Amino acid sequence: MSLKRYASLIDAWPKDALKRQLDFKALLKDDLAARQNGDNEGLPRLELQIKSMEELLESKYRKLYPISDKLMKPAGKPDYYRLLTKEIENGPVEPNFWQKLKIFVSN
Repeated sequence: MSLKRYASLIDAWPKDALKRQLDFKALLKDDLAARQNGDNEGLPRLELQIKSMEELLESKYRKLYPISDKLMKPAGKPDYYRLLTKEIENGPVEPNFWQKLKIFVSN
């Protein structure tokens, strides 16, 4: 029962847009395969892991601890967190010519 629930949570886990070469979902699938083969030594308790994954997928802590607009839009850089969230959701963007020039000149 719990292995089936664990497998369904792994399928529901979102793809990580930033770390393409290190995929958390693939690590979870490897963990599931080890558990199905009976190799549970050194692995965390499955019930706690399932509970944690469910809470994260349901955004329990985002709802429990809402973030105010004042925190998300600091006076110094009001667009910082909006742009950061956009980059996390869409993945890193290749720098344009002017950004590359700025990096080249600063070094």
